Amino acid sequence: MRSHILVVAFCCRLAALNCLSVPTARPYAGPSRLHDLPVKPRQSLDLLAKKSVLKKWNWKEASDESRTEWGIVLKRYILIDMSLYELGRHLGESLPVKPSTGGEKALVDEDALKMAQVKLERVQSNLQKALLDQNTSDTTTEDMQKERKGNELTVHQKRILRDEHKREQSGFFAVEASGQDVLQQASAIMQALEVWSQKAQPSWRSIVPALVPKSAYASIFPKMRGPTGPLHNGTVGELVPSHQSTTKQAAPSVQSLYQKFQEAARNYHRDLGNFEAMQKQAITNFLSLTNLLAVSNA
Repeated sequence: MRSHILVVAFCCRLAALNCLSVPTARPYAGPSRLHDLPVKPRQSLDLLAKKSVLKKWNWKEASDESRTEWGIVLKRYILIDMSLYELGRHLGESLPVKPSTGGEKALVDEDALKMAQVKLERVQSNLQKALLDQNTSDTTTEDMQKERKGNELTVHQKRILRDEHKREQSGFFAVEASGQDVLQQASAIMQALEVWSQKAQPSWRSIVPALVPKSAYASIFPKMRGPTGPLHNGTVGELVPSHQSTTKQAAPSVQSLYQKFQEAARNYHRDLGNFEAMQKQAITNFLSLTNLLAVSNA
């Protein structure tokens, strides 16, 4: 009987201890499966959709936009003019003849020729960018002429914008044609200088002695006039170094190409000045109408 009571007491004590015990915390291992993760509603991200935003035009917005885009085009051509100045200087330094005296130099200045190539590439790049900028300005002007919601320009204002843009276009066509001409002339002289640089290298003819030296055998043949080719000086068996004869023939050609480039650069600078003057006149006309509108609205 006593043993039975002890067993019952032990069981009651064990049950009490289990009730007071604190469960041990386990580290969170995350969801065991991918589908156990919480699912968020999908959001539509249409990043490729293009929305055409039509700009609202009034006189102030249209005139300011026109002046800004014209200024961008003008800036391109001013940068070209600055590059042409540096290009002409490097081309003059690389010539096999001195532009001031006409005296011959031994070889083409390779360093100056490389710098000229860099400036030429910059001129070509800015010409391409100027054309793209002008296309943007043309598109903007066409949009200003459209009859649509948001376009508050009057018929008179549209006519002024169209006329002034045509004036700007005529100046653009002139300076663009001059830019293409000076680019063509610069490319021609660059190509000639590269060919000259290769030909002016010393060859075996300037190192090897005369192939047929003078001897007594020449006296048994009848006297004949010696050849007058580029490698001979009129006497049989005597050769002139090849780079000397090439200099006398190629140098005037390179010099004439350089003069054509200088003339094209001067024409470009003149057309650029006319283009800038046209833009200033257009801006003056814009300001006149702006002041007139301000007075009428006061």
